[in-house]
Amino acid sequence: MSYDNYIIVGKILTTHGIKGYMTIKSFTKIPSDIFKYTLYIKNDKNITDIKIEDHNFLPKKTIMKVEGIDSIEDSQKYIGLDLLVPKADLPKTEPNEYYWYELIGSSVVNSHNEELGEITDIFSSGDNDILVVKKKHSSNNIFIPFLKDNIMSFKDNILTVRWDNEV
Repeated sequence: MSYDNYIIVGKILTTHGIKGYMTIKSFTKIPSDIFKYTLYIKNDKNITDIKIEDHNFLPKKTIMKVEGIDSIEDSQKYIGLDLLVPKADLPKTEPNEYYWYELIGSSVVNSHNEELGEITDIFSSGDNDILVVKKKHSSNNIFIPFLKDNIMSFKDNILTVRWDNEV
């Protein structure tokens, strides 16, 4: 299975304590959902699954304990590694619903079929998600709220939006 068949759902940030626990950042919408999946890591050129022995949600961080990692020294070699899930394990989306990874890299055009640029990132502002569109032939970005009112269609890796003031 190639690396392209996986999606990054989190990252190991640092060690936590001396018994092999690690602090992680979950990229799932609901942080606890990361533990609903079998997690994998890419270490060197290999992708291997990890078995979570324990996890806990502390006031300002999430920690986890991986089977076989029992000391701070063992856990230090995992710092900075991504936590992966096979794309095939993700829940199926409804029609006109997409995962962020499916949108990133797509072209964006407005209702007049004028090319605005390419989606390079998506982030949540709290109220809604924001598309980061790198303008063609410019170092500037357009930030488009990902709202039903702004989205017209998504087909063949082209997102058509109602966004006329940023051409």
